[in-house]
Amino acid sequence: GFRALYPKDEAGQYQMQLKELRNGRLAMLAYAGIVTAAVLTGKPWPFFAVVESRATTAGDRSTFCSGLQKAQARSSTAPRHAEKAEMERSQSLPFLPKPAGLTGLVGEEIGFDPLAFAETFDPRWLREAELKHGRVCMVATVGFVAQQFLTFPGFTPTANANEAIYSANPAGWAALIFLAGFIESTSYGGKLTMLDMFEGKRDPGDFEFGSGFLKGKDDKAVNDMKLKELNNGRLAMMAI
Repeated sequence: GFRALYPKDEAGQYQMQLKELRNGRLAMLAYAGIVTAAVLTGKPWPFFAVVESRATTAGDRSTFCSGLQKAQARSSTAPRHAEKAEMERSQSLPFLPKPAGLTGLVGEEIGFDPLAFAETFDPRWLREAELKHGRVCMVATVGFVAQQFLTFPGFTPTANANEAIYSANPAGWAALIFLAGFIESTSYGGKLTMLDMFEGKRDPGDFEFGSGFLKGKDDKAVNDMKLKELNNGRLAMMAI
């Protein structure tokens, strides 16, 4: 094969082969998931709930220079209030228009969606993924520090958190994968894809776990709590 970047020493060769093996296993799992999703949903790849009806053209949706210039060059016969709404600036990126796909989501006032993902994919699915990854990373950040002092029964204590993943025994890995799969497959009542997981008007990230803390609070307090969770999750994703 191609060996221009292949290490010369035995240790380097071993690490390179090990990386190839692990990446191959990950790819096999990923492809198995794709096939499983296709069989269960009967839908073609990529199983995305793409927004079909768009009020603007692809050029107008672009949040970069070309799209902004086209928006500025619109006919003066358009209603003034429509022009004002269209040219409203993003709070986080003042040189870009305010994204239209974030309406109704917590934190929409920040207006950060430079690639207009929320105008192409279901924004509820995007927010759901962001919240779930943020929650996992918040737990992982705590675990990254705590694992030096606390060890689950049956696991090998490891001082270096970066090496803890390699010291876990097969039974521990199996239990972790099973638990994650069980939670993921039962949280939606059997609805596993973004095409049907929000049937029944469920809010993104709402699994009826911990929502009791929001009872009795007004809308402003609830929104503030949700925004704190969102921002802490984003910080945790960057930290971990």
